[in-house]
Amino acid sequence: MFRCFFLILFITTFLLSNDVKYKPIKYKLDDASKIALNKKISNSHIKIYLPSIPYSHIMRLINGTLVRLNDSSKGWEYFIAFKHEKIDSLTYDFWLRKDVKFQDGTVLNADSVIENFKIFKKGAFTYTDIHNKLKSVEKINDYKVRIYLNKPYGMLLNDLARINLYTSEYLKKYSWSKNIVAENTKAPGPYGSGPYILTSGHAVGLKQSEKIVLKANPFYFEKEKPFIKTITIFTKLPIDKVIHEISEKEGELDIAVIPFNKKTEIVNSKFAKLVSTKSTFNLSIHMNLMNKKSKLQNQKIRQALNQALNQQKLVKFAYKNEGTISPFSISSNSHYVKKLSNEYIKNPRLFFNEDELTKLLDGLTLKVVTQDRFISLWKGIEYQLNKYNVKLDYDVTTDESYVLNKLLTNRDKIYDWDLIIWGNNDWYGHPWASFFTLYTKNQWSAVNSDEVLDNKFRELFEIENSDYRFQPLVNDILKYTYEKAYMLSIPSPNFLLAMNKEISFTPSSVAILRLWEAKLTPYHWSIREEKELPKSRKEFILPKRINHDE
Repeated sequence: MFRCFFLILFITTFLLSNDVKYKPIKYKLDDASKIALNKKISNSHIKIYLPSIPYSHIMRLINGTLVRLNDSSKGWEYFIAFKHEKIDSLTYDFWLRKDVKFQDGTVLNADSVIENFKIFKKGAFTYTDIHNKLKSVEKINDYKVRIYLNKPYGMLLNDLARINLYTSEYLKKYSWSKNIVAENTKAPGPYGSGPYILTSGHAVGLKQSEKIVLKANPFYFEKEKPFIKTITIFTKLPIDKVIHEISEKEGELDIAVIPFNKKTEIVNSKFAKLVSTKSTFNLSIHMNLMNKKSKLQNQKIRQALNQALNQQKLVKFAYKNEGTISPFSISSNSHYVKKLSNEYIKNPRLFFNEDELTKLLDGLTLKVVTQDRFISLWKGIEYQLNKYNVKLDYDVTTDESYVLNKLLTNRDKIYDWDLIIWGNNDWYGHPWASFFTLYTKNQWSAVNSDEVLDNKFRELFEIENSDYRFQPLVNDILKYTYEKAYMLSIPSPNFLLAMNKEISFTPSSVAILRLWEAKLTPYHWSIREEKELPKSRKEFILPKRINHDE
């Protein structure tokens, strides 16, 4: 016993003596943007892990559209079109760039647009109302088209960012088929006009390859871009493997969407840095109201589940401070929602007292369908619900398409899941990116029917976001769905990325990865001459948080 005491005393004295000097961990500022190469590099290559709606991100890399998604308040910017004019509520003119070619070298002009819209009209996606509103498209001249609508449609410009323009060859082979997702390129080939060509694999919403390869488009109209020649995208990987490959190795992964609880591994990596973006993304948690046997049919139980969650603690402990409290199932960072969210956060609408919550929730068991990357979040939710004796049973997968199939075929098969989560990135630049999950006329909704809510959505379809009626209607929908508690509302997430230190890239706050703008430093594994990364480049990098509002 005395030996043990003196040993401890000796070690303590030794550690506190001046002979032992501790070097605190040092973090340096990211310098990739300062030394990045501002030119195309033939053998450059990056590898990416995209676990949420990869088809949507890939679409914007390989396809041309009249306009495309961006971070602005209106949600879009010009792309193949460089100008438009609203003639009246049913008529829009678009002027096309004259320097755009498809990836096979053929010209993209008004005839191409007319051909595409004729075929699109026969197989238009159905999660918006474009399939009911689009009447026809007319050629005015070689680089000007006119779009006619059946009825006013305030979401036209946002939809145009989802209507891909394909070569004649692609349309003859694959066409458009009526679909509940924004159909993407079904097979590799030079079929689009975006900055990258799909050379291997496919991604069409409910089906995607585990590995997808893109190559720089030599005909892309922004002649100096893209800077990186090859992009390999992985859509299905175990999350532990993702973290290991990007933090402990080089050349396996360069950019990866990561869970909140894996920040430390990235911050203390020799090869990776942590980048987070304040985003308008959502983590959509549906309640299965198609299942008539579910206890969630009881509105009071749904309300109680939402009220039982302490979002402030979820942000701190489950999100690791990478989120914002949100009373609604739409990001509280969205400028359409921010004001009302703040009001509800300051003055929460409480339905029950603690005794009533306990009585409603006691003994409830819920089946959860989730990707493995969300397990740490669910454990935080489960910890809070345990207070009310609520239990969660998990169906865990690495594959988002498994989750989406459980949701999108639920009307036909009526599964027994109670809660299902997926990463609903802001793919639309409009509240519809979240609202569409509640529109009972499409398969994305787990609500059987609600004609009151559907009528509100039909009204929303017709007015533009600049209309004085728009914001009051959005607020009305938010208040109504809050009361109905159709979804489990949790904090709005930041977009959290692990990134190779030798990449200069700023992620967007919406679901567009502008990788044609990404650059590499001379030290990136795909282009440097030396086999080993210099020791000075292995120093830890300070995490970087981007706020696009600033």
